Order: sequence, then structure tokens, then C-alpha cells
Amino acid sequence: MTDKTLNDLDRSTLRNFNLVLQELTELIMAENHFLNVTNDPPPQPMLDRKEELSTYYANLTNRLRGRAAVLHSAGELNPAELEQRIRKLVDLTKHNQTLLNARKVATALRVDAVMAALAAREQAQDPRYTATGNSMSAKPDCGPSYLHLRA
Repeated sequence: MTDKTLNDLDRSTLRNFNLVLQELTELIMAENHFLNVTNDPPPQPMLDRKEELSTYYANLTNRLRGRAAVLHSAGELNPAELEQRIRKLVDLTKHNQTLLNARKVATALRVDAVMAALAAREQAQDPRYTATGNSMSAKPDCGPSYLHLRA
């Protein structure tokens, strides 16, 4: 087995970076489409792969950052094209976050509506029910009608 030269390692890192960037972009596009057409949560394998690719992307970015100038001067890297692809990923990721946040808000509103409906039902069944969920009858009545004095 021969040792790879630094150039081969740089090229390999760039090739892997481009593959991960492409797959991550396609995956986030697919997730965004999924979030737009259904109310179901994204499939767990999709989320797992997105996390795996995101971690790999971050690692490759760090490895490539210091070598980008060398790759560019060797004609292996087109900075303008790469920047455009990264911007597309950033835009898709921002849109993805907007869609996920909208889902969280919708879920919170549904939970609030269910809780309010349950509280209203409890109050209708027991007028002594308070907004905090406690029945006013929870404390024993110690008023004068319970005092029995014997002479």
C-alpha cells in the first residue's frame, strides 16, 4: 500500500466534501418537501441521515478550510461555484428550520386547545373546579355547620 501524497488527500477531502454537500442538499430538499405536503413527522431514518451528514459536512469543512487556496491554485476548486452551492444549502436549511418551527408552534397551539377543552369540560361537570385544575371542594369545609357542640 502506498502512502497518499498531500495532494491526493486534498483531492479526496474535496471530493468527499462535494459528495456530502450534494447529498445533504438533496436530503434537506426532500425533508422540506415532506414537511410541506404532510403533517406527519419526517421518517426517523431521514433525520438520522441528516444528522450524520451534517456532522460529516462540518468535519470536512474544517479539514478543507485550510487547504482551499492550494486546491484553487491547482485548478481543483472553483470558489464561486462552491460558494453558490453552500449558499443554496444554507437557504434550504433556513427554510427547513422555518418549517420545523412552524410545526412546533402548531403543536403547542393544539396542546393548548386540548388542555383548554379539558379544563372547560371539567368545569362544566363540576362548577367548583377552578382554572388551576383544583376543585374548591378539595379542602374540607370547616364552617359553623360542622361544629357540633354538646352541652
